Amino acid sequence: MFYLIGLGIYGWKGLSVEGLNACKNADSMFIETYTNIIQKEYIIDLEKTINKKIRELSRDDVETKSEELFIDKSKKSDVCLLVGGDPLTATTHIELLRLCKEKGIKFKVVHAASIYNSVCETGLHVYKFGKSCSIPFPEPHYNPTSFFDIIEQNQKIEAHTIVFLDIKKDQDKYMTISEGLNILLNISKEKKSFFNDNTKVIGIARLGSPDQVIRYGSVKELLNFDFGKNPHILIVPKMGKIEEEYAKELYS
Repeated sequence: MFYLIGLGIYGWKGLSVEGLNACKNADSMFIETYTNIIQKEYIIDLEKTINKKIRELSRDDVETKSEELFIDKSKKSDVCLLVGGDPLTATTHIELLRLCKEKGIKFKVVHAASIYNSVCETGLHVYKFGKSCSIPFPEPHYNPTSFFDIIEQNQKIEAHTIVFLDIKKDQDKYMTISEGLNILLNISKEKKSFFNDNTKVIGIARLGSPDQVIRYGSVKELLNFDFGKNPHILIVPKMGKIEEEYAKELYS
């Protein structure tokens, strides 16, 4: 049987009892670390807890070699693939379930908390979030701006935007909140759009960890704020009165 298991939003302590039991009883354990940052020490700690080795997989392993590496093994043994957050939120892992169905392999998804519900700790209402977007690192001959269009569209319908910041694990590059804000400022200036130094935003670092940081303030204020180590994300909100009161009281 194939188990697709969410770890929750930080480390592995968000793993459900069901997920932990599946790990303890599994014959083979895998973890992908390209969609979320999962520190090596947390993987080692989980290995000690379940008394099993966990093999780390790259994007290429999961997207092009999944059948030979772990799907086919699931025909005759129990195999677990661990994923940060919820295993089916903003990922292409649904393709793994399609492969199992095609091959007649039983599968089970074990869900966990994801960034999409955990951001409500900011005081924002979950039903007011619109489409999310991601800011990639600008590269020569590749400098998209379509993510800014999504933010503008959400503003028009009075919806909040979760803005994910680029992760290039193979290059050890992790976009910071200040880098993301500067990219948004430059695009807004070119487009003569709403986003400026006085726009209110929310910056989040290491959500769910013991040293998480949530900060609400103007772009200018957050540009100079030290959020510490990654992962970082941004929220460009369109707040109601009650939401703004919560954010100000708790995080400014």
